[in-house]
Amino acid sequence: MRKSLLLLPFGVALAQPVIEPNFADRLFPYITYGEVWSGTPAVSKDVAIPNVLIVYGSKEDPEVVAQAGKIAFYLGQWAEDIGFGVEEVKQSKIPPLLVSDNQLKNLQWKNIIVVGTNNNVVKELGLTFEKPTIKMVEKDGKKILVVGGANKEQTIQSAKYLADVRLNFKAGAYRTFFSFVALRGYIEKGEFDAALRLVRSPLGISACGKNMALAAPMVAQWPDDIKAVVKKRNAILYQELPKTLEEKDKEKAVALWKDAMLTCYQCHQGIGIPQLRKFKPVEEIHAKHQRIAESFGLSCTACHAGQTQIRGY
Repeated sequence: MRKSLLLLPFGVALAQPVIEPNFADRLFPYITYGEVWSGTPAVSKDVAIPNVLIVYGSKEDPEVVAQAGKIAFYLGQWAEDIGFGVEEVKQSKIPPLLVSDNQLKNLQWKNIIVVGTNNNVVKELGLTFEKPTIKMVEKDGKKILVVGGANKEQTIQSAKYLADVRLNFKAGAYRTFFSFVALRGYIEKGEFDAALRLVRSPLGISACGKNMALAAPMVAQWPDDIKAVVKKRNAILYQELPKTLEEKDKEKAVALWKDAMLTCYQCHQGIGIPQLRKFKPVEEIHAKHQRIAESFGLSCTACHAGQTQIRGY
């Protein structure tokens, strides 16, 4: 029977602020994919680039502005490039990321993260806050994620959560997820050395260290059945599978990969344990895993079969 599990909060320093609407911090379109380095032999497509501008008030407290910088840092951990090529260099128009409310007036934008309340955007929206809050609003077809609070301290708390927890977690989650799909491709092609490097890389499967560290306080309070699934997954990915890759045993490696995928499904889809993921990921961002699989010649059914046959989000 599928159930939902109430996730316990982080410590006070990383406590979740009020999120309006529910899961707005998880579902904001932070990233998109595009072409980069055009005009060079290394031009690349389908590269993760920022899909937002991060805005601070020209008269905002410096400590709040510093948190805007940290949000930009963690977004950069997730993105693969800012999104530029030779032409942008010639015109001195490298895409902006962190801008003031005054600079925003002269820019074309679609989505923004506004850090703090002492700025023109919040004033025009007429927003006020009584608690640490992350609020998403839409205006004129544009999405605005406001990070605020009743005072400077509450605003900083909200900003730290968005940076240190949410974007930090997403950076680790998507690097791990996409690397996990690529891992299956390397195994199928018998490229065991590349697969092993991917498992051990902090930009590959081991990027999940971010998520495991962030989730540790919650995991410690989870029931034993969920802990058992997490322990099984970690044992497969960081002990059993690396050993099998070193032995270059393809059949066993594929079997272990499938076992690991099932543990992912147990948490995300609620198979045999309470469901941990309670929201539908942004399809535009999530769907890149399909293109990664296809680049290795893998079909959907290569991964989605049996207990993991559910596709979609």
